[in-house]
Amino acid sequence: MKQLMKVILGIILIASIFPMQTFARSTISTKSLSNEEQKTYNNILKSLQNVEASTYFNSSEVRPEEIGSIVNNVVEDHPEIFYYNGATTFSTGTIKFKYDGSKQSILKKKNKIDAEVKRIINVKIKKNMSDIEKIKAIHDYLVLSVKYDYKNHRKDKVSRDSYEVFGALVNKVAVCDGYSKSMQLLLNNVGVETIVVTGSSKGESHSWNMVKINGEYYHIDTTWDDPIPNKTGVVNYHYFLLSNAQLKKDHSWKEKEFPNANSEKYRYFHNMGNVIEKSGTYYFSNNKNDQLFKMDKKSNKQLKVVNDRVPFLAVYGQWIYYSNYSDGGYLYKVKLNGQNKTKIKSTHVVDLYVKSKVLYYKENESGEIHQLALNAK
Repeated sequence: MKQLMKVILGIILIASIFPMQTFARSTISTKSLSNEEQKTYNNILKSLQNVEASTYFNSSEVRPEEIGSIVNNVVEDHPEIFYYNGATTFSTGTIKFKYDGSKQSILKKKNKIDAEVKRIINVKIKKNMSDIEKIKAIHDYLVLSVKYDYKNHRKDKVSRDSYEVFGALVNKVAVCDGYSKSMQLLLNNVGVETIVVTGSSKGESHSWNMVKINGEYYHIDTTWDDPIPNKTGVVNYHYFLLSNAQLKKDHSWKEKEFPNANSEKYRYFHNMGNVIEKSGTYYFSNNKNDQLFKMDKKSNKQLKVVNDRVPFLAVYGQWIYYSNYSDGGYLYKVKLNGQNKTKIKSTHVVDLYVKSKVLYYKENESGEIHQLALNAK
C-alpha cells in the first residue's frame, strides 16, 4: 500500500505560473472560454480578489497546462489585483497562489485603491457623458494628478508600486505600467472597454492602452501625454485616440495580438497644444504656430480667438489668461469671444493654471510662482 502511494504521489504534476512581464493577450480569452474554463476563470478571480491562499479547478474538464493562461488573463483583465506574484498548479485540481505582501497589508492597499477609484469617478464622471468624454476626463485626470517616476526610472530603482495602480492612484507617482493599468481600471469601471498593450517606444519597453468607441479601437498613451518635467495644469494630446498607422511612427507592438485601430476620426486632438474645456468648447493653442483657437465639441468647427502665439493659457469665467509670446511672453487676458484683449503684467510668464478663483503663474526668469485673484465677469 505504501509503495502504491509513492507511485501515485510521484505522478502528480506540478506547474509553476509566474506573473507575466508583458500584457499581451494570451491565446485564451474570456470570449473563447468553454463553460468549464469560464467557471475556472470566475473561481480564480474570486479567490484572487479575496486574497485566498488557494483555489480549485475541475482537472477532468480543464487541463492543468491551460491554467496558466487563464490565471494570467484574470490578472490582465483586473489591474486592481496588483499583489499577485505567481501560482503553482497541481494536476489534482489545486492552485496555490503567491502574493506580494501579507493579506492584511494587501487588503489595506486595496481599500485605499477602491476609495480612490470611487472618488475619481464621482468627481470626474458626470451623468450622460459619452464614451469619448469619459475617456478624455480620465486621461486628463491621470496626466494632471500623476507624476512620472523619472528620477527612480533613470536610476533603475523604480518601486513595485510605481508599476501598479497603487502608485498612480494613491501615491500619485508611476511609470508607464502604472498609468496604463490605472486607465484600464478607471475606464472599465465606467463602462468603456479598455485593454493594456505592451511593446516598445523610444528605445524602451513600454505600455499604453487601447479603447473602444462606437465599435472602433484607438490607442492612448497617457504616459507620453504627461509632460516631463511635470507641468501643473498642462495636458498634451499627441497620443490621444490614435490609429495603428499614427502610433507606429514611434511605437512598436505585436499588432496581430491586438484589435485593429484604423480610424483617425479624432485626429483634430493631435493639433491641440494646451487644451482647456469650458461649456462645450475646447480652447487651445495650435501646435503648428501656438495661435489661440476654440472648437465647438459638437460641430468640431474651429475659430481663431486671437492672432497671438499662446503656448500657456488658463480659463476662468468669461476670460482667457495667457502668456503672449507675440509680445515677450507677457501676461494677457482676452474674452472668450476674442474681444477686450488686455495686458496684465509686463513680465515673461509660463505654466498658467487656475485653482479656487486664483490664477497661478511662474515668472520665467526667476522661477517664482505668483498669484492673481480673479473675477469671473
